[in-house]
Amino acid sequence: MNTKSLISSGLPTLSLLDTGDRAMSLMNEYRVFHLPLVDRDNYLALISEDDLLDWDTPEEPLSYAEFINFRPAVVDQMHPFEAIKVVKEFNLSLLPVVNEHNHFVGVVTMEGLFSFMADQKGIKDVGGIFVLEMEERNYSLSEIARICESNDISIVSVHIKTVDEFGLQWVTVKTNKTDLQAVLATFERYNYTIVDMFSNDKQQELDLQQNYNMLMRYINL
Repeated sequence: MNTKSLISSGLPTLSLLDTGDRAMSLMNEYRVFHLPLVDRDNYLALISEDDLLDWDTPEEPLSYAEFINFRPAVVDQMHPFEAIKVVKEFNLSLLPVVNEHNHFVGVVTMEGLFSFMADQKGIKDVGGIFVLEMEERNYSLSEIARICESNDISIVSVHIKTVDEFGLQWVTVKTNKTDLQAVLATFERYNYTIVDMFSNDKQQELDLQQNYNMLMRYINL
């Protein structure tokens, strides 16, 4: 799987002869906030709605614009994770894809990247999720995996998020089992901080609580 396989068809490109007004019109029509500026096969820049709104003379061709120096892109043979990283870094609605010669290949959209993520095994498979809080220096995937395996649980995927400037992390672990009570008790014995957990058992408790609350409201009418 590479980024080229996620390219979306049907989205237009801009040329140097297009005016700012036309660029804005196309963005509105296709419901995006960015469009690539392409000359022949060469990727020149990514035009944003914000730049067009700030432009004093949007009736002029884009060749007169001073903001055509923003060129985020990803090479077509790179993994989609790299595209996701760039999209998040610059808050993009789409990302141009180029080949090794900087020739424009196409674009990947937020929708396309979201679909790719949703198709990943760790998201599609049934299983429980728990979140551990720890300092970066204390993170050890091998130890987390060992604790899970000691409870006959396998790790499907792991996501790490830094939550403050001091290196505190939330480690989200997706497992192949929905019953997490025993493994979480083991983590607590090893002095891990459990931030949250999500499983079928917890969902059933939430459903029961919601039904109880609805019954109480009905009785009190």
